[in-house]
Amino acid sequence: MVAAVLVALAPLSAHSASNTVRAVEEFHHICLAEGPDFLRMSQDAYGRDWELLAEVAFDDLAPIANPDMVRVWLTTKPDGGLPAGTIIAFTEASLDGKPVHTCTLALPHIDPGEFQKAFFTRTDAEKISEERSSAEVNRLYILMVSGRQQFVRMVLPTSSTSGKPLIVASSIMRRDIVEKNGTNE
Repeated sequence: MVAAVLVALAPLSAHSASNTVRAVEEFHHICLAEGPDFLRMSQDAYGRDWELLAEVAFDDLAPIANPDMVRVWLTTKPDGGLPAGTIIAFTEASLDGKPVHTCTLALPHIDPGEFQKAFFTRTDAEKISEERSSAEVNRLYILMVSGRQQFVRMVLPTSSTSGKPLIVASSIMRRDIVEKNGTNE
């Protein structure tokens, strides 16, 4: 009986891991590979039929408080590796007096442990800080992608988090680096 249950559940866990790897690939493609880019993300939003949301929908998820400019979208149905209900956002902000661009994916229904594992398999990220609370773990990483230094802020729910927790993964990149590489408007 136990063996039958394990066999029946095996495809579910493999499917879940596959979805997580696809979500990490989407994060890499949308936010890391070319860096945060408003024009490209707007074109993706139009082409992939993401729903535009009010800026206030992103207030609690923004990687840097009080951004100067925000654009937020929502997937209303599964889209590639993004589960339905994914929030995608671009911001312009200031960090230590320097202009930065950010790109964020808030992913529902993704296993946090599997996401971290797939993220480390995909990138050369190095953790540089961590803050813990009863509801979440907030980590900051540094990594090189396409020859550019970027930061990734990852907010992961703890096991005691109730409701529908989100994994929030954000790339943060100095604006002058984005513009130097020609990936911004």
